[in-house]
Amino acid sequence: MQHDARRDKQKQRAEMANQLESQNQKTETGKRPVENPRRDKLADFLIDVAKYVFTGVIITSLFNDVSDKTILYLVGMFIVVVSLALGLRLTNKRKD
Repeated sequence: MQHDARRDKQKQRAEMANQLESQNQKTETGKRPVENPRRDKLADFLIDVAKYVFTGVIITSLFNDVSDKTILYLVGMFIVVVSLALGLRLTNKRKD
């Protein structure tokens, strides 16, 4: 009888260990997002840069007499697109 009780406890421990191991494998394979605060802050920073550059380009073109608006728009939009794309790529805010 004691041997049966010991075997049952060993089986329960083994099952619990297998469950914990499978949960850890899910985390390592990427099914659950791994949080990286530096990466998230960099992503937020790049998205903010895109917003501020876009706003700066619009305000500058409206209130100042810029001789060559084409260059202002091209450089500004290039910076906006690059920083926004990098920021969105780095962010972990995706639907699973």
